[in-house]
Amino acid sequence: MKREHLATILVFVLLVFTQISDSTACTRVVYEGPNGTIITARSMDWKDDILSNMWLFPRGMERNGAAGPNSLKWKSRYGSVILSGYDICTTDGMNEKGLVANLLWLVESEYPDFDGSKPGLSESPLLTSRIFQVRDGEP
Repeated sequence: MKREHLATILVFVLLVFTQISDSTACTRVVYEGPNGTIITARSMDWKDDILSNMWLFPRGMERNGAAGPNSLKWKSRYGSVILSGYDICTTDGMNEKGLVANLLWLVESEYPDFDGSKPGLSESPLLTSRIFQVRDGEP
């Protein structure tokens, strides 16, 4: 990567993060550069410490969607390392193939009522369900 591209990215990221103190929502910035280079930055604008802990999960774990009796069930294809928020949900993680995922939260989000007609997946294991099952950009 050319030096001026790197300098531009660095200045952009620094400008974004210096403005975060006035922000009240999580923010993601994505830079798509030459030769397929993708750089992301993300803020977690939470007013309190979310008491993050790091967890290591092996491949082959039986998991479920934590949505009650009719929860989605799966066995993890890939091992992963995650950071939890309040030890109830994954906020960030990476699987053994290098797929990285981050959670953004919007309090104003509205979700339809779960009627149980299909296997459910609650918000707490949503991110880990993708990290455990998806190698990279595959659906």
